[in-house]
Amino acid sequence: MELLKKNIHTERIKSKALLQIPLEADINVSDAKPDVAKVIYDRGTIKVDEIKTGMNKIWVKGKLCYQLLYQTEGIPAVDNNLSADNTLSVDKGGKTLAGMDGDIPFMEEIYLDKLEGTDRVVCKTNLDDMRVHIINSRKLSIQSVISLEPRVEESISEELCVELDNTGEADQKLEYRKKSLDFLETIVKKRDLLRIHEETRLPAGMPEIGAALWKNAVISSINFRPMDEKLGITGELTVFIVYREDTSNRINWHETVIPFNGSVECQNSREGMIADVMYEIGHEEITIREDSDGEFRVIGVETTVELEIKLYEKESTSIVADVYGVSCEVQAGIDSKQFCDLCMELNIEEKLTRSIRLEDADPKILQVCHSDARARLAEMTWKDGQLKMSGEIELQVLYASNESGAVLCPVRSTVPFEIVRDIPDVSEAQLEQCSLSIWIPQQTVGIKDSAQLEWRGSINAKLLVYNTKSEDILTELKIEPINADVLEKLPGFAIYYVKPGDSLWQIGKKYYVSVGRIKEMNNLTEDEIKAGDKILIVK
Repeated sequence: MELLKKNIHTERIKSKALLQIPLEADINVSDAKPDVAKVIYDRGTIKVDEIKTGMNKIWVKGKLCYQLLYQTEGIPAVDNNLSADNTLSVDKGGKTLAGMDGDIPFMEEIYLDKLEGTDRVVCKTNLDDMRVHIINSRKLSIQSVISLEPRVEESISEELCVELDNTGEADQKLEYRKKSLDFLETIVKKRDLLRIHEETRLPAGMPEIGAALWKNAVISSINFRPMDEKLGITGELTVFIVYREDTSNRINWHETVIPFNGSVECQNSREGMIADVMYEIGHEEITIREDSDGEFRVIGVETTVELEIKLYEKESTSIVADVYGVSCEVQAGIDSKQFCDLCMELNIEEKLTRSIRLEDADPKILQVCHSDARARLAEMTWKDGQLKMSGEIELQVLYASNESGAVLCPVRSTVPFEIVRDIPDVSEAQLEQCSLSIWIPQQTVGIKDSAQLEWRGSINAKLLVYNTKSEDILTELKIEPINADVLEKLPGFAIYYVKPGDSLWQIGKKYYVSVGRIKEMNNLTEDEIKAGDKILIVK
């Protein structure tokens, strides 16, 4: 008797952890940089350089990369009016802007239960908080809190018995039944890089770039689409630059959105698969180049996106659930196996708005230059069939003012959010295995009056809720002749009175009769029976 088997590949979480750590350092201003009067804008990102694994622990090596835009010491400018081309004029010796960047390294040891030295670890990072304080005009203090969330997912290859080769000897006649098994099969699991090479130009009429004081490019939106033999990727880069003209202290800024698209090779990928992709910005470089007229007006963006790709396919297959012998004794080897399934795919969009009022001492608003919004999830709970996600959006807004001494001015605020959705078929335990992505695809900042702004935006979330379930799987069969004593005790025929909970399968197994034979002798067309029915059993 041969078991006909099918190989499948699936995933399960072997171990995971969450570590939140403070990270702080004192930063000296370079001798080439002017004195610091006020930090007006900052940005921080976490980059993991290396993960070393050991028995039940890992070492994560990385750095907090920071970028600062600050107002310098100086005599207030006389002419600080905004011109039509987004420039602020600052007299010699007056306050102006300068930028600086750097990184703060870290090395953390994290305990991971069941980890082995050969396991592959994926570490998700998050910058929970970052604050910059001025110690003196030549020294700053950066205080931050970062989260490291390492996870080990092991690939499992299983053999499922989908059929029995029941064409053997007559004395090995078997009766077996099947059941349906729904699961997610892992088709692609890999790391890869997407390289983005784009460029944009300053609008006509804006002065050329002399010195870039602040430049950054962030992914404002990104989408992944499984295609034949590849993963298609589309998105948008928001590029923001603050610069000074070459021959003056005039401050300029420019912001634009650059669409991008690309793909990475994914063998066996097909349209319609489920994509679960984590991404982080790797290397990033923004260069200022000359155009065909020899003016520095071209902004080149080169960045790499580090991708952790998993592509799943929903599978449903029939497997052998149980077996017994009609003309022989059968001992079935049953083993409990775990399988991953997708319970729910939820796409959420929530629109938000917030009024931001300046402090009395803040310079009045003339024009909004740039805004940055980051969503931070504080809690996700499930209760009474409802999913609740709560947190806040941290806002940084840069605006121009025509008041004397003000170059570009910052304002910070937070937008609390609470998203509630009905998902009755999900449990608290399943949320532990979910994959969640949150981003802000669009935002605008309008001026209500000279002392008040209005932020409007939307927060999007994609939630994939997985379920790990156990199923009894037939792994082997041991077939022997029926014991002579058992044969003698079997009646030639019998009338069986059905008890509550009985099934034709149980009755057939007890009397060594196939289910088909019982149905034939009792003129049954269905497998359903009820308590009190009389079933004729013929040997």
